Amino acid sequence: MTRQRVVLEVVTAVLLGLVSVGTTLSAYQATVLNQQAADLDSISQQQRDRNLTKFLSSQLTFRDDSRRVSAAFALQSELILRPENAEQVAAERDALAAAGSPALRDAWPSWAAAGYGIESFPLADPDYTVALFAESQSLQYASFVADGMVDRVTARAQTLTGAAVIFALALFVLGVAGVLTAPRAVISLAAGGAALFVVALVITLVASG
Repeated sequence: MTRQRVVLEVVTAVLLGLVSVGTTLSAYQATVLNQQAADLDSISQQQRDRNLTKFLSSQLTFRDDSRRVSAAFALQSELILRPENAEQVAAERDALAAAGSPALRDAWPSWAAAGYGIESFPLADPDYTVALFAESQSLQYASFVADGMVDRVTARAQTLTGAAVIFALALFVLGVAGVLTAPRAVISLAAGGAALFVVALVITLVASG
């Protein structure tokens, strides 16, 4: 066996070992990232479900508060027609406010202080809107962010899967080089396998970030 042949066999064996490690590493990282993507997708779905539940609950609360505000308007008309019922009307308004949502109870005093006028309409109060709908909107945004993370992690996993395929191709080329006897063919295939290995390694390092 010539010295050149021995060197070629050693180089090919080393490259085969490196490519095997690279293949395993990229495949493992792709598996981990796919699992992360699945976990994030589950979180996103949970946030969407919670958002829907909270939004429907907020809508029902808003309708109930709307009925209470409408009733307060009706009482205002009654007070104009029958001012002698002022104490009864005030008690009924207090009962309406007490049975409303926390957001309505917070907005009610300023509305009462303004004489229950349309300019201080509690359902149009920004603080009321935030208190009632902020949580569902935040859940929707959290779901949107999680979806974006799923897309990015999935793209990285797919890139690593592609790198694993390139590693596998390099492994095949180097394996063929290891059984050939013609020096030129061995050198050509070893160089090709080494080039594929470098490409796959760069892709893996970039995707691993």
